[in-house]
Amino acid sequence: MEKPIDSIITEFQQGRDSQRNFQLLFERFYDRVWRFFQRKGFSPEDSEELTQEVFLSVYKGLTELRGPEQFQSWLFAVARNTYVNELERLHARKREGVQVSLEEEVGEGEDLTLAERLPAGPGSIPIETILDRERIETLHEAMMQLPEQMRRCVQFRVLQDASYQEIATVMEISINTVKAHLFKARETLRERLRPYFAEVDF
Repeated sequence: MEKPIDSIITEFQQGRDSQRNFQLLFERFYDRVWRFFQRKGFSPEDSEELTQEVFLSVYKGLTELRGPEQFQSWLFAVARNTYVNELERLHARKREGVQVSLEEEVGEGEDLTLAERLPAGPGSIPIETILDRERIETLHEAMMQLPEQMRRCVQFRVLQDASYQEIATVMEISINTVKAHLFKARETLRERLRPYFAEVDF
């Protein structure tokens, strides 16, 4: 017998077995959210990444949900917001590509997510330093050469300021695995990007 949604959410909000309760929500609604992005025309891989972003937002915001009965409508509001944000990002990338011909430089259809969305501030590479094509290309290429799971850990950490626990929960891996991925990625990127950036920190 499935555990009721309201019980899952209430216990999560009370801090009772939070990881297990979030896992139940993740397992119960993952396919529905993934299909939402599929119906919007995204590839299976992009749908998976966007679904992970949705559940990261859910994990970080669930304690603020006022009523368990609102969960499903709230979940798909988060999914719709993620969809709109992704469309805006793709539109901005296309517009920027027209202005500076970045698509011709890095190859049509390749993803510039990190270079475009990397936030300025403590613990990140200031976006002001990523001004010329060579740096954007180098950063993009270095990121794409990381193993997929390692790259996703870095993206969650840098782009969404996710904690180790949040990354571990959403990606269904251990905190130690997250730490190991980030440590290895930091060392790898530091070596590859040394001529272009003073430091790589996340």
